[in-house]
Amino acid sequence: MARKTHRPDDILWTVTAADIEAARSEKTEVTLGAVLDTRYPRKSLVKLFEEKLIHINGHKATPKDIISEGDEIWIAMAKEKIDYEPIEMDLHILYEDDDLLIVDKPAGVTVNSKDQVSLANGVAYYFKENGIKRKVRFLNRLDRDTTGCIVIAKSGLAQSLYQQQMDDNTFEKWYMAAVEGIVEVDADSLVLPMDRSTDGIHYEVNPKGKETRTDYSVLCRHPSQPVDNSVHKLVNSVDIAQENVDIELQNVDKHGANVDKSVHNSQKCGYTEVLVRLYTGKTHQIRVAFSHIGHPLVGDTLYGAQPTGQPFQLRAQKVVFTHMRTGERITVTA
Repeated sequence: MARKTHRPDDILWTVTAADIEAARSEKTEVTLGAVLDTRYPRKSLVKLFEEKLIHINGHKATPKDIISEGDEIWIAMAKEKIDYEPIEMDLHILYEDDDLLIVDKPAGVTVNSKDQVSLANGVAYYFKENGIKRKVRFLNRLDRDTTGCIVIAKSGLAQSLYQQQMDDNTFEKWYMAAVEGIVEVDADSLVLPMDRSTDGIHYEVNPKGKETRTDYSVLCRHPSQPVDNSVHKLVNSVDIAQENVDIELQNVDKHGANVDKSVHNSQKCGYTEVLVRLYTGKTHQIRVAFSHIGHPLVGDTLYGAQPTGQPFQLRAQKVVFTHMRTGERITVTA
């Protein structure tokens, strides 16, 4: 529904000559739709136009309206109904702005499973208590026993923009893991086709599956030592920043490590801590990739590890993305 007043999370900007030139085609006149196409995924704007929430100089606009340098564009964020039952939960918030909420997911909690209390219920409660009248939109998923950064978009527009960053790998997802045995290669890029197995529970490397990419580098090798559950600690040696959030203006390095693809030592003596960058988002991707090279995650009995009596060792340690309003590079560490 159209509204007449601005809210803090609305998007307001003035059209510049550069905006006009970026959207110009053979036609002399430039439309609002053409300019918006240079900034936002088109599908994310359809509902906003339908609900008359996009304006030019204070008037309701359509994609075909002609715009000029100096025009004021106002994109009003749609009010929505919270789509999960609000249940009070102690959330560890790592980062929040008008468009994103990033929390540190604990082990033993699902993200949004039906018929059980999940993180989605806790986020819904937080939205309700803070007057955030929006659906709960998860941008990434973590298994029940995986801890760390999980990202929630506060609007359809934010979801589309940050999903686009994930698709082109400017939204970086970094993990820490402990795997069985001593990984001999210091760094590698595991490019493997994966699909669901016939039992409907496991995922596996399958030539008919979707291609995945999992890059890793070895942090520390622990020959003949018991695992100390280190990847689930809130303080670790990978990122020594004292704050959860670090803002950088540097360009993104999209190049992963591509090194010797020789066979890994699958020795089960000791364990290895690795830093992982996930380029694709297949279910169980990290777990399958390391199991495939003979080093399942410590405690991950589903993929061939020895039982430890503890959850498997995987933590979403860090995310890095470009802020949709300012263009700054933001790093959030769990």
